[in-house]
Amino acid sequence: MPVKLIILSEVFKITAYRSNYSQQLSPQLKWFSTSQLEEIHSATVDVLERAGVRVDHDESLKLLKDAGCIVKDRVVKIPGWLIEEAIRVAPSKINIYNREGRPAMNLEANNTFYGAGSDLPFHLDFETGQRRNAVKQDVINAARLIDKLPNYDFSMSYAIPTDVPAAKGDLHQFAAQVQNCSKPIIFTSFDEHNLKIIIDMAAAAAGSHEELRDRPFIILYDEPISPLIHTRDGLAKMFACIEHGIPVVYTPGVVAGGTCPVTKAGTIVQMNAESLSGLVIAQLKKKGAPIIIGGGATPMEMSTTATLYGSPDAAMNYCAMTELARFYRLPNFTEAGCSNAPLPDAQAGMEASTGLLLNQLCGANLVHDVGYLDGGKTGSLPFLVMCDDFISAARYIGAGTVVNSDTIGADAIIDVGPSGHFLGEEHTMKHFRSEIWSPTVFNRTMYQNWEQNGRKDTFELAREKAEALLGEEVNAPDQEVVEKINSML
Repeated sequence: MPVKLIILSEVFKITAYRSNYSQQLSPQLKWFSTSQLEEIHSATVDVLERAGVRVDHDESLKLLKDAGCIVKDRVVKIPGWLIEEAIRVAPSKINIYNREGRPAMNLEANNTFYGAGSDLPFHLDFETGQRRNAVKQDVINAARLIDKLPNYDFSMSYAIPTDVPAAKGDLHQFAAQVQNCSKPIIFTSFDEHNLKIIIDMAAAAAGSHEELRDRPFIILYDEPISPLIHTRDGLAKMFACIEHGIPVVYTPGVVAGGTCPVTKAGTIVQMNAESLSGLVIAQLKKKGAPIIIGGGATPMEMSTTATLYGSPDAAMNYCAMTELARFYRLPNFTEAGCSNAPLPDAQAGMEASTGLLLNQLCGANLVHDVGYLDGGKTGSLPFLVMCDDFISAARYIGAGTVVNSDTIGADAIIDVGPSGHFLGEEHTMKHFRSEIWSPTVFNRTMYQNWEQNGRKDTFELAREKAEALLGEEVNAPDQEVVEKINSML
């Protein structure tokens, strides 16, 4: 091993130049071999060439037929070369901004961002803890928390407001979010008509339609219907966003054993077929249209028909779908931080944190549904706060262990020697904040101190933090913008 002696301030130090030295900067989770990814892609092409997809949108049918697809009774068989062409022209990186037009998320391989989910019909009341129908104030409160909590990167509505006109619920959801949260918003919309109003609201917040196109801070969440159906409304909404330069999450939400094969590999192939056929349609509408693939891949509990949001099976599917998206060099959409537990209990903590960690380690891009309880039906503000710590822990583990001459600490160990301690060492003072993960609502005191502080569990600490954050100043747009958005309701 070659060495070089260097004199620095009259202190002799030996610097070693190592050959064939490699450094792993973060943990790496690899789910499939290249051969397995190629096999999944081949099976996906077989499905689209032989079974095809049903397309209930006239403009899409014409585009597909003109591109060389076989169309019969609205069933479209898509050739493999057209699928691969769509993958080639679709963007591998999508930049998303915040409401103020500043860069917020760059969606590309291994960049992971987290947010809540949308459209929960029920909510655990903040004061009583009782389950009740969701209302607009729940959307407002969730948006305000997400804006303040540092580990959430984007907002989704987290509730279906039952105290507003049903036909305008999506408009009220979006208005509540954009007026209370400056982070990017992934939104849902009932139909093309309401979607265009939402785009107008976003343009008002951005300053104009041109500024929204240049620096989009909204993303449409849109779905096909499994198995293998592209609806008129779904594609109409996708096309409206493409025309305005708005990115679209176009992904299936399957239930393994119900709307897709029960096997994980079969689930992935069908979801991939639905995502990629949507990608083809989008690229035929406009080359380079910003489309995000992936989807919700929950299995069914066969004894109850419940969808298993926090199960290890689902987390495994998301790792697989993420690796497939990376194989295609396309941004992807997954879910984690959710649970089938009806309350934020130990089950909820285990299911939420396991899914978040696996998504972080596999490098998923947009991870939504954080804070879901009851299999995607119930929300809880304290659980949103708890999940902020879960995300923080996942990101901390995902960053890996830093190994260099400073962190190895050999000099500090030598200086302290046998029988000493490191409490007063400069090395400890320099590194302890970065080397020891610190949560915000976990109990880490001695038992006696915990008793003296009121015997509060994690849920109560999270509730107190949520209450404090909701009492802070709202990050609202200018009053003129608020009035303009309200007028559209």
